Amino acid sequence: MHLEYQQLLKDYPDLEERLNALPKRVFSGKRHPVEGARAVFFCFSLPALDAARQAQGIDDAGAWTEEAGTAQWYLYDLANGRILEEAADIAAFIRSEPDTPRYCSLDEKNLSELRALMEKHIKNTYFKRVQAPIGVKATLRAWMELS
Repeated sequence: MHLEYQQLLKDYPDLEERLNALPKRVFSGKRHPVEGARAVFFCFSLPALDAARQAQGIDDAGAWTEEAGTAQWYLYDLANGRILEEAADIAAFIRSEPDTPRYCSLDEKNLSELRALMEKHIKNTYFKRVQAPIGVKATLRAWMELS
């Protein structure tokens, strides 16, 4: 996928500037590639323990930074509640062209509930696995409705 991103930067010379100008969080939507299927894509920044901060004696939530962490993609399938976490599996669903029409049909309440569900999933998987202290949170960076 990194090679695909590099090709996009080559094909669209102003893309990097346009991406940098986006707000810290973006939302969009498009038609799901499978007729009748519905899903929501989420991209979260997951903080990790910052060794430099830990070496300074910071041992609480303040020692966890997004810079030390990573980005994680999730795709929530509304039909069965299944959550995909492999970026390679998710990419085909969200891949778009500049002329891909924007399409959104889910109401805000449903989207907010799904976001809360994903945040709980992250807490029960990633944060438990890395034993993050209370107060460490993931940051939603992008989401896309697929319906």
